[in-house]
Amino acid sequence: MKTIKKYWAIIVGAVLAFFGIAVAVKKKVDDKQNDKADKKIDDNKQQVDVISGKVDVIEDQRDKAKQEVQDLIDEVDSIITKKDDVVIEKPKSTKQAKQNILNKTNKRKKK
Repeated sequence: MKTIKKYWAIIVGAVLAFFGIAVAVKKKVDDKQNDKADKKIDDNKQQVDVISGKVDVIEDQRDKAKQEVQDLIDEVDSIITKKDDVVIEKPKSTKQAKQNILNKTNKRKKK
């Protein structure tokens, strides 16, 4: 009976040792996987920071472009308004129109 108890004790001890080794190996593998996951998370956070910076720059450029477009639209509107406000002087008679044309085309020097 003592031998059977010894063998059972050895078998139970071996099973517990195997189980303990398996748990230790499993924990070590899980730690490595967690470290890899943490490293990937940190890399992703760094990439997010870089991309956020780029997004901010692009938003600033977009806002500047919108402002420039708005300024150009305002300038065009003001030019159109000025163009519409121009008053063309019409000569009162054909004689004045003829004289006006001659004054602009003939550049004679007086002697």
